[in-house]
Amino acid sequence: MISKEAATDLVESPYFPSNGPAVDLSALSKPCFIVTVDTEEEFDWNSGFTRDRHGLEHLHKIAPFQALCEGQGIKPAYLVDYPVANDGFGAELFGNWAKRGVAEIGLQLHPWVNPPFDEEVSAHNSYACNLPLELERAKLLALYEVVEKRIGVAAISYRAGRYGAGGHTPSFLTELGVKIDTSVRSLFDYRRQGGPNYARCPLTPYWVERGKLLELPVTSVFGGALRSIGPFLFDRAFESEAMRAVLARGGMLERIALTPEGIPVAKALEAIDLALEAQLPVLTFSFHSPSLAAGHTPYVRCEQELETFYIWWEEVFAHLRKRNVVPSSISAIAGAAFG
Repeated sequence: MISKEAATDLVESPYFPSNGPAVDLSALSKPCFIVTVDTEEEFDWNSGFTRDRHGLEHLHKIAPFQALCEGQGIKPAYLVDYPVANDGFGAELFGNWAKRGVAEIGLQLHPWVNPPFDEEVSAHNSYACNLPLELERAKLLALYEVVEKRIGVAAISYRAGRYGAGGHTPSFLTELGVKIDTSVRSLFDYRRQGGPNYARCPLTPYWVERGKLLELPVTSVFGGALRSIGPFLFDRAFESEAMRAVLARGGMLERIALTPEGIPVAKALEAIDLALEAQLPVLTFSFHSPSLAAGHTPYVRCEQELETFYIWWEEVFAHLRKRNVVPSSISAIAGAAFG
């Protein structure tokens, strides 16, 4: 059942600009890409949300990925949540990378582990957009302050955990000085889980609030023979998992996200080419930090799958070089957009 809060017509949301102004990114080398990491605690994805049943062991396994990125001239954006920022090892690790200028630090809100703890822990409340407005604001403020205090960064980027941004989120972010939001997962509709609907949001960066807040959507594309009418078929075809599978197997229509989590590398390379064909100026990759250690996510269950995970990135980076897609960063995109 779709919740009343999440069922609001999309065109009424600030995340769907029906007549929004274009963003001038001419200062960027085009096309370009960024790597974003949802940097968060480990928890059982198959169980309910809890305040305390989580860990941070995988933080000790992140350095090899950072080294891979540095070797490629890539500055990843680690979007850290409260437990990570408040952890001594995590704060030192990301603080050092930020000081060296080899990584950028942004914010990610997981409400169930982010104070103040005034709400009931539930799947519905795991989407920050479903919280009382002042509670969402208070949690964002607490997150911003712990990142600034412990990591030493005044963050300018944000992603809502579970992509749970709402109608009032932009005003809270601009109040904190955040310039780039990357909560929108274009082509995805989370209303059945109680979350937002981004199915028809733009794929290219756009103003949520002109001159104040830029949206940098997580990149997904439609592939297959019917991709040109993918948006029209989306609500019908993707309503049913069985229909999705039939269309994908038949090469007719599939949705491909730029992530190593659940997307084979061959499909990722295809998605890159499709994104370039669509002339997207920025390709935004994403994944969850616990996937950098075996056994914490469904995508990396063992050491062999971790090796495959790294091979995925190596092949993707090589293909991006081949296609003359250059690495960029949150700060560079902000500089181009805001002048």
